[in-house]
Amino acid sequence: MKTKARRKPRYEALLELPPLSTEEYEGLYQSIAVNGVLVPILVDSDCPRRRIVDGNHRKQIADELGYDCPEVVHEGDKEELRTLARALNLARRQLSQPQKRQIIADQLRETPDRTNRVIAKMLGVGHPTVASVRADLESVGKIFQLDRRVGKDGKTYRSGKGVRASVRPAAERKARLDAVTLFRGDCRKELRKIAAGTIDTIITDPPYAEVRPRGTYGRINEKDWHSLMHDVVTECRRILKPRGSAVFILQPNAVRMGEMRLWLWEFLVWAGKAWNLVEDVYWWNPAALPTRGAKREFGLMRPSVKTCIWLGSPDCYRNQDAVLWTPSDSFAATRRAEMARTISPSGHHWRGDTITKSADERGGTTPFNLLPIPTSADSVGHPAATPYPLADWWCRYVLPPGGVLLDPFCGGGTMLSAGLDNGASRTIGIDKENKYLKMAARRIREG
Repeated sequence: MKTKARRKPRYEALLELPPLSTEEYEGLYQSIAVNGVLVPILVDSDCPRRRIVDGNHRKQIADELGYDCPEVVHEGDKEELRTLARALNLARRQLSQPQKRQIIADQLRETPDRTNRVIAKMLGVGHPTVASVRADLESVGKIFQLDRRVGKDGKTYRSGKGVRASVRPAAERKARLDAVTLFRGDCRKELRKIAAGTIDTIITDPPYAEVRPRGTYGRINEKDWHSLMHDVVTECRRILKPRGSAVFILQPNAVRMGEMRLWLWEFLVWAGKAWNLVEDVYWWNPAALPTRGAKREFGLMRPSVKTCIWLGSPDCYRNQDAVLWTPSDSFAATRRAEMARTISPSGHHWRGDTITKSADERGGTTPFNLLPIPTSADSVGHPAATPYPLADWWCRYVLPPGGVLLDPFCGGGTMLSAGLDNGASRTIGIDKENKYLKMAARRIREG
């Protein structure tokens, strides 16, 4: 009786890590050609399908030369094996600083709830470097800002204040202030002073209707709010360039538990008809805390979404490449391993390899119209500050290089600062409160 020949195992990389330089690859190739594979590769199992934890290049070269490649099985869960793969590469290879930071960033995306010291120990790097990479990811909304993280003892600890931003040189601080114009007063009056067709982009987080007890910041009834916003939208359309656009960030509120106010949707419908709604876009704050309505006795959900009303011509400027989603290497590796034809529940089908190749060519995947960006812990002293990561995202997307940005409700200046950080040649802010204009000037100067 004949026995079936045992199928050769199939190998694939557990992670996509930075490639070897030409010199490193040639050196490794020559070493294996003369001596064979001296250091066994590390795999996750002895099954027919094996993932290479460490030694992918050694395996490729050995196969090309027809040499045997010794291997050692290291079992563990996927998270542990991915961490091991990163640690081994960081310890052995001559990586550039950006490559090292990318590996650390991938680890932070997978385990953002671990403390910086724990991640540093896992990867064999310094914890200040981990903190710096974390701050970069949090600033653009690629990982959540968590109030608590898990330490090496398994206990949770309150997160620190993060890495302080470096102080800008005096010349740069002066140049930033010179590129900003701040107006104090009613934005309706101040907007009329701006010449038509001179602004590239308007991004603003206006006060909301019926939002706080009488006498506090931003209090305005629905009728007056609609009158204000109709005037603002009309003026914004006048002063924008033909391919310019305006974004108004708004959050609905309620009359009482279970009865929503409709002013936001009334404004959206009016603005869309009077001008043009480019696309429906929403900002989701995944770090939103439960409100009173989320208690069991009321049974409502926690409010966590704001509407970004994006107005402009259908062909208004936008740079999709600047806001592509860039998955971690582990997700990219999984995605490449699953390139088969996919069929959705609705019956539509697509080929994953086509999507994957397109994403690789562009440097990321198309962003969704729901932006998952947690609120920032830094409110710059303003009671309704816009999170910097949200301001940064919109500036990257709709502000052309060297463009002029306007925020008619600038408050503490977050949007203006983000505009300068993203290449605006000039930013203009308007607010009726002098104390907030002073905050804005300080934020812009200090960055």
